[in-house]
Amino acid sequence: MDHETRSDIESASSAADAREARHAAEATPLPAQWSEPEPPSRRSPAAPTADEASCPVCLERIAAGVALCPECGEPTDGSKRPVRAPSIPDAPPDASWLSLHWRPLVTIGAILGLISTGGALRYLAPHRFAPSRAASAVPPPAPVCGAPCWSGESCQLGRCVWQRPNNVGHLVDAPSVAGPFSLPKDAFDALPLDRDRFAVALSSGLEVRSSRTGEALSLVTEAPNVRRLHRVGEVVYATSPSRIYVIDAATTRLLKTIELGEAVGDIQVGASGRRVLASLPEAHAVAILATEYHAEIERIQFGDDPVRPVAVDDSGTRAITTTGQLPLPGQREPASGGVAYPFDPSRLGSEQDRVRTSMVGNPASALMSPDGSVGFVALRAENTLVPLTWLPSGAVRQEARITTCREPEQIELVRSDRRVLVRCNEGRAIQVFDLSKRELVRAVTFPGRALDMAVAPDGAQAVVALSGDEAGSVALVDLKTYAAKVHPLGGEPTRIRLAPDGGSALALGDRAKVAWVLQ
Repeated sequence: MDHETRSDIESASSAADAREARHAAEATPLPAQWSEPEPPSRRSPAAPTADEASCPVCLERIAAGVALCPECGEPTDGSKRPVRAPSIPDAPPDASWLSLHWRPLVTIGAILGLISTGGALRYLAPHRFAPSRAASAVPPPAPVCGAPCWSGESCQLGRCVWQRPNNVGHLVDAPSVAGPFSLPKDAFDALPLDRDRFAVALSSGLEVRSSRTGEALSLVTEAPNVRRLHRVGEVVYATSPSRIYVIDAATTRLLKTIELGEAVGDIQVGASGRRVLASLPEAHAVAILATEYHAEIERIQFGDDPVRPVAVDDSGTRAITTTGQLPLPGQREPASGGVAYPFDPSRLGSEQDRVRTSMVGNPASALMSPDGSVGFVALRAENTLVPLTWLPSGAVRQEARITTCREPEQIELVRSDRRVLVRCNEGRAIQVFDLSKRELVRAVTFPGRALDMAVAPDGAQAVVALSGDEAGSVALVDLKTYAAKVHPLGGEPTRIRLAPDGGSALALGDRAKVAWVLQ
């Protein structure tokens, strides 16, 4: 018998022995308490026959005597299967314990070293054992302003501080004077557009002239019969006997025409520039204009009284209009008694409270505080200033009158110090009043009559037009020190107009029809 035949017989006998042992184990019954049905998936297959064998690897039935299993391709003889090296090699037989465990020892040592270094550094820190200092006292909270601040103010350390707008200023102490520039005989008003140009209101239209030479640059013929010029943001409102022309200040292009049907007496900008109040004396009314689209949105009637001066607060909810007017030179005060009308421009004309208060003495000028809490009316014939306080019911109460210099004609607000400037024509002075205390702070006198006044947009200077026996002048008043510097012009100016940035001023002489530019 050769070697291969003997191997096949041995393989068959070993496979037969394995089957018999398995059958014997299956035939042995289990104890009753441990017996349980075996899942079908785990039950052993039926015993192979004499011509069959079971693969020792996949346990599939194969023909007896086959060298390789047709199902898994493994040798049926276990001695012929290749021996593979284990995935994790065994440790060498002569390896020491340290060579087998040095990695975790190094990791644990690094962690312990890091902890020890931190403890040593904390122990050796400077002033480690010094007594702890007492905690610093918590600063008290900053005080809060009791009353709401005005528009343009901020609350700082319990006080409302005015913040000067950007890109605005005032005239220098010794400005350069250009002029006099002769104007046409039909010139009614003039207004500086910027440092290089100024506009003149003529019967033929709006004329633009150079601030350096006084020469005419252009003429807006689409806006004829212009009487007064008012700056409203980036545009100019040019009033005529029955309408208002809206002209772009940069391009001098006519943007729109607002038809009113009546002559305009006074124009005031309120509600932070969103509303314009135009008094209509012949219509006994005040027109409310929206500056967003330049149109009349409401008209408020005031009985049979020809209202002229108008004042409004920053919110646009409280305003005053009076029946006073400035008499022409040489004329007397109006004989009729004056009145003042407080009203709410934000409400419809049919919903007004119709509050009418007597103001005998020619109420020539009015002023509203920016927060709308109080108003002031200047009585030119009585030389007094009348404060008006708004009540919660909507009515107003006249407070104690304040005595002023002779013939107060104009009231202007100085936001930087919350003060009021009163210009007196016959008194030849301007008076400074504290708005909250309602007390006289300072009086600045001049060598001539004070004909007009303008306050710089930064609140640091007041420009006053003065008359004289032979020639007029312009006074620059520092509103911090109240020092006045008078600059002669060689003619009598009757009006003062400031550029939007305050860096230049225009002095207009109505009688001689001349103009000066100060820069």
